Amino acid sequence: MTGMHPLGSPLRRLRRARTLARHPIEEAAWNKTLADHPILRGLEEGERSRLRDFATVFLREKRFEPPQGFVLDDETKLSIAVQACLPVLGLGFDWIGDWSSVIVHPDEFVERRHDLDEAGVMHEYDDPLTGEAHPFGPIVLSIADVKASGWGDGYNVVVHEVAHKLDMREGGVANGCPPLHADMDRSAWQAVFARAFEDLRGSRRKRRAIDSYAAENPSEFFAVMSEYFFEDPRVIVRDYREVYGLLESFYRQSTLGRLSGRRAP
Repeated sequence: MTGMHPLGSPLRRLRRARTLARHPIEEAAWNKTLADHPILRGLEEGERSRLRDFATVFLREKRFEPPQGFVLDDETKLSIAVQACLPVLGLGFDWIGDWSSVIVHPDEFVERRHDLDEAGVMHEYDDPLTGEAHPFGPIVLSIADVKASGWGDGYNVVVHEVAHKLDMREGGVANGCPPLHADMDRSAWQAVFARAFEDLRGSRRKRRAIDSYAAENPSEFFAVMSEYFFEDPRVIVRDYREVYGLLESFYRQSTLGRLSGRRAP
């Protein structure tokens, strides 16, 4: 743990304690969520309890914003809440407490981009997305991709966007190095991640099981590695064991140790 209470400062703890007492997640809904997300099966009892508390607070403190005419059901909201809170289970809820809304789309959505090339010419194009994280703003998710997440196959759009938000906590800039704990060495993080990133970008990339999108830039590398860390950490350990070790230190969770629990019936 980081030394702070999982639910934040004394005032926030008091407010959130009221939320937990007044708006508990129904037992049937909680059990269904655990069953529907294989990546949660290896959690210990204390971890499941904390995740349930975090998800309860998330549902009350975050505003879900679907497009006009689209109804977002409670089951999907809970799925988003649980997967968004999983990365901060060992950090504390306040690590995702600095943004207030989740914008949702039924499926892939399009953002209009403007890029200035080296010749000074502005190019406009449509960029199809499954998720996006805005500095000092919301996360945006495709519900179709939310439903495709949490199965233990390495893909998780919610974890990916939350990782970007964690990466942005210092000045709103995502550079692949989130704020590290006092017992972690920033230069060691940067060196290990840079070596792994360059390796993935190199000629051996085709022989890696890791999604090639991780080779886009250091920020995407961290976000994609975070997906694998919670979905299937064996993929990272096979090729980049040092990266797994640093993610374990940062997230304060040992996801590799949960794998045997996931396989339990």
